[in-house]
Amino acid sequence: MAATCDESIAAVDPAGAAARRRRPRDRRRPPAPSPPPPPTPQRISSEELEEALRHHILDREQMFQMGYPLDADPHSNKAVMYVSKRPRRPQPLYTWDVNAPEFVPGGSQSDSGRGSWGSTPRSDSDEEADTVKHECVRCEKPFRMTRDGEYLVEESCTYHWGRFTDGRYTCCPTVVGSRGCTVARNHVWSGTKAGMHGPLDGYVRARSPRGGVYAIDAEMCYTTAGMELASIAVVAADGRTVYKTLVKPNSPVVDHNTRFSGIRPRDLARATKTLRDVQNDILGFVGTDTILIGHALENDLRVLKLIHFAVVDTCAMYPHPRGLPMRRALRTLCEDVLGRSVQCGGGGHSPVEDARAALDLALVKVHQERAQRMRLTHHHHHHVLHLQPYDPLVSAA
Repeated sequence: MAATCDESIAAVDPAGAAARRRRPRDRRRPPAPSPPPPPTPQRISSEELEEALRHHILDREQMFQMGYPLDADPHSNKAVMYVSKRPRRPQPLYTWDVNAPEFVPGGSQSDSGRGSWGSTPRSDSDEEADTVKHECVRCEKPFRMTRDGEYLVEESCTYHWGRFTDGRYTCCPTVVGSRGCTVARNHVWSGTKAGMHGPLDGYVRARSPRGGVYAIDAEMCYTTAGMELASIAVVAADGRTVYKTLVKPNSPVVDHNTRFSGIRPRDLARATKTLRDVQNDILGFVGTDTILIGHALENDLRVLKLIHFAVVDTCAMYPHPRGLPMRRALRTLCEDVLGRSVQCGGGGHSPVEDARAALDLALVKVHQERAQRMRLTHHHHHHVLHLQPYDPLVSAA
């Protein structure tokens, strides 16, 4: 019956059938539906999370290796910390031309040809007496500043702002060793150099227990004194923002680091809180046993000038395959573990978003460990031998 109906339709409309035969078939397969992103990890109570995270708290040896500020003395607020040497970036492919007119034999790269004007060059001992030599954290070029924070020579900084992976930079399509794709007005430094530091003043610490779990993230800007706190956000175990503020740096700002910090000059212009204000606020709800969660949390505690030992770092929770000092980026971890993107806007990072991301990464790890324990328990119950108690009468029979 079905064949008869089909034949009658073809007979009535032969032109339409011919047109259908001439129409090329679309042999492309429809795109497979993308799997839905995993939902936000289920929240648990602060008490449950606190208990589940205890074995993830870093010990002092781990904190030392990762560069956390540690107490120089249990009864003081002075800190010491060890800063490991940063992996070197690939150097640009260009070389110096010794025949160029601006080349000064024996001169440093930062003297900008001062000797070519016929002036008597200052000796290294004279220069080092009233200036400090730094290395730019962006282009790794040395530069000098006076002890009052003024540049000895104004010089622009050409650098790659992206990470270097698989022989290329993430900021531009250039290859290893290429000249930077971004130009900044000045060189900048982090405020620390490789090696031991301390005793350092200005640090604070909690003195009494308060309990609780919080995720924390700070954004920094570059000042004449290095990196300083510019904004901070604290998130509770249930994801609520419990503290957020802009911070006025103590030293003059050299670069607002907007691409990463999201901080603009107009933001800091309306900032009223100082670092000391923020320290007092934080210690109002953070006690000695309060667990702080963060990603590369040592950087946040450094600019906060906070000594704290109950810390959970997602860099240690999800270690890099090559080990320290290599670390997985927060953005990569969120894509791989949470199935969501962070730090992808053009306006810089959001401390609230980054703090919640660190909290969710910790929650995922906790839920994974719980599920693994349940599977092991279930497996054990199914494979255990159920032995009967010894009965002498039954055995004798």
